[in-house]
Amino acid sequence: MSIQPSLSFDVRAGTIIHVTPNTLKGSYELKVNFGSIIGIRNCLLSTAPHISAESLLEKHVCAIIDFSGYKKNRKVLHTILLCMPDTTGYSIPIQPDYCIPNGGSLF
Repeated sequence: MSIQPSLSFDVRAGTIIHVTPNTLKGSYELKVNFGSIIGIRNCLLSTAPHISAESLLEKHVCAIIDFSGYKKNRKVLHTILLCMPDTTGYSIPIQPDYCIPNGGSLF
């Protein structure tokens, strides 16, 4: 019998502070503020074409931070924005209903 190592993820709340449209329609490069201890991290979001860059600004989101070596569109990311599919299959960021301080941890 072998024992599998347990995976541990650090899920934190943050606020999107900058959005740059990517070359793919509906794809954005985001800067997310996770507070003074964690800082600002970069994320990629491929989402529904009807979601604009302006509508993403100042949104509170959840992400896995310090995830080592995840590759998306040839970029190595260490922060992964948590999303769920809408009814048409497009990725929509998970957003807390209430204002969570930047850097707040999931427990």
